[in-house]
Amino acid sequence: MSRPSVLRRSLAARLAVIYGLIGVLVVAGVGLGAYLVTEHYLRGRAAQELDGLAAFYTAYTAATAPDEARLVALAPQIVDFFAPQAGYDVRLFNARSGQLLAATRDIGRLPSSAALAALDYRRSTLFLPGSEDRPGRLYVARPVSGAADSPLAIVEVSRDLSELESFLATIRLILAAAGGVGLATILAASLLLARRITRPLRQMEAATHAIAAGDFERRLELAREDEVGRLADGIDGMAADLARLEAARREFIARISHDLRTPLTAIKGFVVNLQDSAPEEMQASLATMDQQTDRLIGLVNDLLTLSRLQRGRLHLRRVLLDLGDVARSAVDLAGAKAQRLGVILDLDVAAALPTVEGDADRLQQVVLNVVDNALKATSAAGTVRVRVAAGSGEAVLIVADDGHGLTDDEAAHAFEPYFRGRGGGAGLGLAIAHEIVEAHGGRIWLRQRPEGGAEAGFALPLAGQGWRREAVP
Repeated sequence: MSRPSVLRRSLAARLAVIYGLIGVLVVAGVGLGAYLVTEHYLRGRAAQELDGLAAFYTAYTAATAPDEARLVALAPQIVDFFAPQAGYDVRLFNARSGQLLAATRDIGRLPSSAALAALDYRRSTLFLPGSEDRPGRLYVARPVSGAADSPLAIVEVSRDLSELESFLATIRLILAAAGGVGLATILAASLLLARRITRPLRQMEAATHAIAAGDFERRLELAREDEVGRLADGIDGMAADLARLEAARREFIARISHDLRTPLTAIKGFVVNLQDSAPEEMQASLATMDQQTDRLIGLVNDLLTLSRLQRGRLHLRRVLLDLGDVARSAVDLAGAKAQRLGVILDLDVAAALPTVEGDADRLQQVVLNVVDNALKATSAAGTVRVRVAAGSGEAVLIVADDGHGLTDDEAAHAFEPYFRGRGGGAGLGLAIAHEIVEAHGGRIWLRQRPEGGAEAGFALPLAGQGWRREAVP
């Protein structure tokens, strides 16, 4: 399965993209609209100026040369009067033949398309091969009426638009630069706005993860009156309710465990007394009762221990000790079970281990729990390796097996109370181990081995050193 994209995983990224696209469309639309309006205005103004000049020149020509003879004779003088000024050019064409009579300067002998239309020629004829519009010029043409109101001549006025095109090009560059700056500003503002909008959502995400992990004291306390604020208040209320329920659950477990231990101990005593006097045929049943009573007492003790650890009421008898000695003692106790299961239990303790400060009995309980889980996961003829070594400012104990390994669910929830993996059990051993290690200022882990099997371990700070949160070795 492909890894989800940033846009799919991040609401802030999607909002930033949406705001950015809207900003791009707005900036592009405003810039393009401003340019088109400016271009239309300038070109329209140039056309109006040419049309006004053409009207003036047409009236002047009609007054000066009312017939064709005088037009042909006076055409050069009329055009000289219209000497090129401010980039304007004037040409006179015979309205009957389309012949060029005179021009302010040589810009070709063929009429423009505007002049051709004024001559009522929509296409080339035998007398007029075609029109010619020079690029970058604007043309306006008007007919000059003679004495009989018939077309006598065509006055064509044109203008070079290179300066206008240059000005429009400058406007395009300015708009492009301003648009680029505007887009960058909009994108930055979109990202900041999106992050600001999603910040409380990220806080809620972190809070809900913390609450799901058991931190029921986590609060958001967002002072907002909108939907986000009401949602935050709901999460805070849920966390408070969960905290009360968890406190009640722990108190109940502590009380019921304490209340159960006394009758179970009494039952254990009666069973032992019966074993001493009961006939042979009852000994097997009494032995089973004794084993199950021990199992129930152990379970009750584990519940009581976990409850005390979670409430911070378990007293640790801290002394200076060698973690290697704790490991040797635990391996000796687990040796009989390993032999019964046909599993090789191997111990490797580094020489000259530095001392740690802790409760030897509780740490032995941690090692026994971890080793017991490894033995359950390992098939006959398999191997469980216990290694004790010195790390950077810490002592490390690692238990590795070549068993069936871990599922993702087991790796994620192994240290949660009452979680039962494939090995069964009450789901208390690793939870107790986790609380004991945490109470010692250490860290504990459980993970899949790349070569197969699982690895569990814990690390404790050396005596006289503060705990440093470092990566798991």
